[in-house]
Amino acid sequence: MLRFDPNLRWLFTEYPMLERYEAAARAGFRGVEVAFPYEYPAREVAARLEANGLALVQILSPFDWDAGERGYAALPGLEARFRQSIHTAIDYAAQVGGPMIHVMPGNIGPDMDRARCMDLFEENIAWAADQARASGLTLILEPCCRARFPDFLYHRIEEGVAVVEALGRGNVKLCFDTFHIQTEQGAIAERLKAAWPHIGHIQVGSVPGRNQPGTGEIRFPYLFELIEQMGWEGWIGCEYAPSGHTLDTLQWAADHGIRDPRTPAAAH
Repeated sequence: MLRFDPNLRWLFTEYPMLERYEAAARAGFRGVEVAFPYEYPAREVAARLEANGLALVQILSPFDWDAGERGYAALPGLEARFRQSIHTAIDYAAQVGGPMIHVMPGNIGPDMDRARCMDLFEENIAWAADQARASGLTLILEPCCRARFPDFLYHRIEEGVAVVEALGRGNVKLCFDTFHIQTEQGAIAERLKAAWPHIGHIQVGSVPGRNQPGTGEIRFPYLFELIEQMGWEGWIGCEYAPSGHTLDTLQWAADHGIRDPRTPAAAH
């Protein structure tokens, strides 16, 4: 059976952050993602995970999202800030069960040399991967669509594959996000097959709207069957904005052990 985990930045937002862990567990999830857990001490998050039988699947290396930042890994002049963010993420991850660390490149402005930024990105990710390997951690890279991130360093999954292949490090993998890939490129099943050897994580969100599976143009039952047939053993992150209360939008996941705990079916 496929294993799904909610990103607590997107799902269960009806509850305060520290209560979202229990809410996810009650719905049947056995893993969660938390983009920026750093506002709470690692020991507090670790306790919530243990109390609810959850694994922490993925975090981001820290930066100021609310200020418009989208990472530092490809930004000339911010090498020291980038390295500090990686040290912070590795130290935190080591205390909360060793989640994957998603590393973002940053916004590439029109006055910046994109080729130089890509070179710096590869240099920085190589360094970060070596640091992470010492703690048994994996880094995740994710191309993001222009519609949401017009200044992002890379937008196509093939660009991500090229970076991973250039680095040649076993602990650098790709996140295959259905929303970004379908929005940017389409032909999602064929791209999944082509990138498969380099995929370390999968995330799902519909197109358009980035709502739950079943609300848009992607035929998720087919996609999930394909992923299972190909032997996927990792997690699938729920990276979407529920169209209503989170618990009211989980019908798509009922066949995977995820249910609204308020319903009688969940009690049997």
